[in-house]
Order: sequence, then C-alpha cells, then structure tokens
Amino acid sequence: MTTTVTIKRADDETGSDPPADCRYHRRCAGRCERLATEAGDPAELSGLSCIRSFRRRDAIIYLSLTFVVTVLCFVGAYRYFFDLGMASLEASTSRELPVYVQRLERETDRFDTLLLALSMNRDVAAYLKGDHSRERSDALDRMLRDLNDSTGALQTYLVDTTLHVVASSMPDGPGSFVGRDISYRPYVQRAQPGRVVGYYAVGTTGNMAGYYLATAVNDDAGRRVGIVATKIGLDRLERDWLHGVERRVVALDENGVIVLSSRADWKDRLTHVITDAERRRFYETQQYNRADLRPLAWASVTPPFGERPFLRAGLPGQERDYLAVTAQLPELSMRLVVLADPSDTQQLALAQAGFVAFAVAVVALFAHIVYERRLNTQEQRLAREALQATHERLKARFEHRSAELRIANEDLRKEVAERIESERRLRSYQDELIRTENLAVIGQLSAGLAHEINQPLAAMSTLSENAVRFLQRGDTATAQFNLGRISELVTRMGTLTGRLRSFARRSSGEIVAMPLVPSIENAVALLAHRLEKEHVAVKIDAPPGPLLAFGETVRLEQVLVNLLSNAIEAMEASPVREIVIRAYRTYGDGEHAFIEVLDNGIGLSDAVQARLFEPFFTTKKTSGLGLGLAISADIATSFGGSLTCENRPQGGALFRLTLRAAPSEGNASC
Repeated sequence: MTTTVTIKRADDETGSDPPADCRYHRRCAGRCERLATEAGDPAELSGLSCIRSFRRRDAIIYLSLTFVVTVLCFVGAYRYFFDLGMASLEASTSRELPVYVQRLERETDRFDTLLLALSMNRDVAAYLKGDHSRERSDALDRMLRDLNDSTGALQTYLVDTTLHVVASSMPDGPGSFVGRDISYRPYVQRAQPGRVVGYYAVGTTGNMAGYYLATAVNDDAGRRVGIVATKIGLDRLERDWLHGVERRVVALDENGVIVLSSRADWKDRLTHVITDAERRRFYETQQYNRADLRPLAWASVTPPFGERPFLRAGLPGQERDYLAVTAQLPELSMRLVVLADPSDTQQLALAQAGFVAFAVAVVALFAHIVYERRLNTQEQRLAREALQATHERLKARFEHRSAELRIANEDLRKEVAERIESERRLRSYQDELIRTENLAVIGQLSAGLAHEINQPLAAMSTLSENAVRFLQRGDTATAQFNLGRISELVTRMGTLTGRLRSFARRSSGEIVAMPLVPSIENAVALLAHRLEKEHVAVKIDAPPGPLLAFGETVRLEQVLVNLLSNAIEAMEASPVREIVIRAYRTYGDGEHAFIEVLDNGIGLSDAVQARLFEPFFTTKKTSGLGLGLAISADIATSFGGSLTCENRPQGGALFRLTLRAAPSEGNASC
C-alpha cells in the first residue's frame, strides 16, 4: 500500500492542532519537529519511522480484513456452486440410469422370451412327462442346440420334477449338465410357470460365472412337469452391455456381490462384510462354488459440503468418493448402481469460487486504490508548492554546475586527445626502436654472413674457370658436374640472403597462428657462423608434429636471435659450450606453448636478475644499449605471453618464452 505524505509548512508551528496536511497528524502524540522545521521532499518524509509504522499498521489491518472477507466469500461461493454442480450431476446421472437399466433388461429379455417359448412347446412338455424316445430326444437336442447357438447362451437345458437335468444343448462332453442333481440351486426351487426368475452363480462344473434364468413347464392340465433353464455368460453380457459406457456402472446380486462391472477388478467382490450365516448358506447352495469372496470398500460418507451423501468405493488403498444413483431390478434379482465421479464438479466449484474470491479481492483493492488516490491528489497539490520552490533553487544550482562541467569536459577532451597522440608517438618510437635493435643485430651478423657468402663465391669462381677448360677439352660430363655445384652454391647463397632479408623486413604487426620450429631453425641459421666460430653446439628438442602458437614471425625470430646471442656471450669462459632449445606445449584449461633457451654459462646474479628486463640495463662493458631483453619482453607481452628467466641448478641460465598455443589437427580433440 503506497501513501504519499504531504509537507507541513514551517509557519504552522502553533500550539493549536496542525492542519490536515498529513493524514497521520492526529495519531501523533506530539508536534512533528521534522515537518515544522523543514519543507523537504515528500519522498524523504515518507521514510520517517512514525509514518512507516502508521502505513505498515494500516496495510496489515486492511489486508487482514480483505483476506477474511475473501475467505468467507470463497467458502460461501464454493458451497453454492458445489451444491449446484452436484444437483446437476445427480440429475444427469438419474437420466442416464434408465438407459443402463433398459440395456440390461434388453439383454436378458430375449432369453426370457426363449424360455417362455420353450415352456409352451409341446415337444418339451412331452419329453418332460417321460417320452424319451430316440427320435424325440434327437429332435429336442437339435432344437436346444440351435436355439442356444442363435442366442449366444452358454447352455440351455431341461430339468424334470426330481430336479435332475434330463436334456441339454450340450448333451455330451465334460461341461454337460445332463444327469446332474441341481436341487440345491435356488433358481429351480423358485421357478414358476409363465414367469422367468434370475440367479447369479458360479458353475460347479467349469467354475465359470454366469447368470441363470429359469421358468416352470406345466402340462395342459396345469401340472408341473419340469423346468426350462439357460445359463448366460457374463463376459459376453459385459462386453455387449458395458462397451462405451462413460460412467462407472456396477450390478449387484441379492447377496451384495458385484456380478457386472465396468471395471474388471471390481467384479466378484462383496460390498459388505460377510457373516458366518451367509458364508454357510453360500457353501450349501454353492452359488459361488466355494470361492473366497474378497471385500470391496463400499460405504456411505458425508462430504464436508452439501447434503448429498457420497459412496466411497474402490479397492483397498484406492478408494474414491462417488455420487451413487441406484435402481432395483426385482425381476433379475439385481441392483444397478451408477457411480458418478464428483471430482470435475469439485474442481469447477473450486475454480468458480476462486474467481469469485479473486473478484472480491480485486474490488476491495481497487476501492482502496481509489481512496488512496483521492487522498494523494490532495496531498500532492500541497507537495507541489514546496517542490516548485525547491525546483527553482536546484535549477539555478544545476545551471551553474552544468557550466562548470562543460568547461571541465572540454579540458578533459583536450587531455584525452593529447594522450592519444602521445600514445601513438610512443608506439611509433617503440617500433622504430625495435627496428633499430633489429638492424643492430643484422650488423653483428654481417661479418659471419660475409664469410658464409665469400666461401661460395670463391668456389664458384674456381668451378666456373674449370668448367670453361673442360668444355674446351670436350669433357662435358665434368663441366656439367661443375655447373651443378655452382647451382647448389647459388641456392645456398640465396637461402642465406633470404633469411637475412626476412629477418630485416619490417614487421606486419598481425598476430596469427604460426609454427614455432621453423622460426627456431631460422634463428639458429642466422647465427650459424658465430656459433661455429665460438665453438658452440646447439641442440633443438621439439615435438615431431607441428607446434603452433599465436605470434608474428619477424618479431619472434628477433627474440630468439637476441636470446641465442646472449647465451653465446654468457658462455665465453665455459670450457664446454652447449645451447639447448626446447619447444613444447601444455594441454588443459589454459593451453600454452613454450620455447626455452638453456646455456651452461656463468648464470645470473640476484642483482642482475632483478633488473634484467629494464630498458638500458646491460652487463656488457664495450657494446650494447641494454634494450635487447626489454624489447624481447615487450614483444612477448604483445603476443599475449611472457618472457622469464631463472638459473639452472647445474649452472647456467634458462630463458622461457611463453606463448598462447593455437589449435592444430593433432590436438584438436585433446
């Protein structure tokens, strides 16, 4: 709940009650010193502890009342919509019940007609009176079999006055009733002429449940001569009757046993606790063939809302509440129950009640918002007066401050431009310095390269003169050999000058993925004459596959030449001079490539090691500006790597160049 507190003017400091500028002023015990001394921003005043307390208390009270009213509306609306929905559900279920009754009666009526027709058949009466001739027996068996096949009954049979089966649609086979005494069956005991009685039982022959229908047969004189009965298979009856039924429908016999059900696991279950007397009666009549009838939850319960009782039914642990509508079928000795699931009605009632409660809450909040807006309108009018004065004062200060900021911004813009220009010049000077150092290295290499070139030139002169003489003598083979040697020497000189030209060219500055081993070999080749002169052996330890890292060829070779030159100078006093160049890479979260230059010279003192990469620091007495290692470190940093040094335990120094490794085909999946 948001509330705006208006400003109370300082001229209201009187002993009388203050004007109603603040909606909470009558709740305060004393005068508000803050409002009496300052005409500040209402947003600032809303942070006062007293105002926050009042607002919090009002919000709690209003929200509590709104909650109580909303809950009461929800409960009342739920009871109303639940009763309305249950009445509608009961009405729709009651309309469906006659349909199920008619479908069940229609299934059994055709068998009733069959039995009544057989009871009035003269051949049947004559057979039951004792005419068991061969012709009559065969004709009667055929008639019973044809009628049984056409109706789909399990078996149709005749019972004499001694309550023994004397004829059947299945005269032969293990499932035939012929010759059996069924006097213990209640349906033959209750059979009457002109009326069909029904009885559910489990067959004692095949242990198959079925529904038995029977009617008495009288002769022309009105004497009972026997009974006509048929057994209907409940499986087919369920399939024909319950196919496509939306509701849960069950049929109970006179003992409360479910004989038909739209749920297969409910069938043949008791809907009440069986007594000992009932158990003995079931045993004597063999109605359920001594089966262990299991109970089904079946009890009337009263719901929390509404006056209609529910039927709680289901397997143990799976009980649910249903609205039950029942119809008695005395002719079939059955009770038909349609169970309607009220969950949809309950959910609909909950949704409708929730909507009503939501609407009540929205209306209550809207009313409060309107009330607060009306108060805020009055308060804001008073606040605008104080804010206008504050605005004018702040506007003047803002304009003054803006002028100062414009001046400072212009000075800052000029300073930034000067810094950018200085950085550009510094970068240019640094590039020229790198090139100067590069040219200085080339000057140091020139003597060795001149020696490397003079030797091939002298050999070429001798070989060319000899080739002319051999040609004059006609010895073309020897002349051809001399010319081939001259070609090899030219190629060698071209390689030397190409490496020198590549080393001397200006760097492009572009950082790309490049192979490291060729740069190492070029640097060693450039210093080959000096290495030979100083009797220094060089060993390159590199992986067989390509080793790629991010860098630039010219500057990388300059770093390597500088490190090799320093290593050669560090081993002047060593009896055995050997330089080892190792190249390798690591894998993992941060992949790096390394080039290590190891010598067996005098090593580095702590003082030298601390200042080794400082510009213009050098340990050479006669030559050197002290820029080689400083420039090399800057080049390594520009590659995204680093250059470090350390002393080897066995003597000498180790310089490690660390670069960002680039992916290659060989390690793309590592």
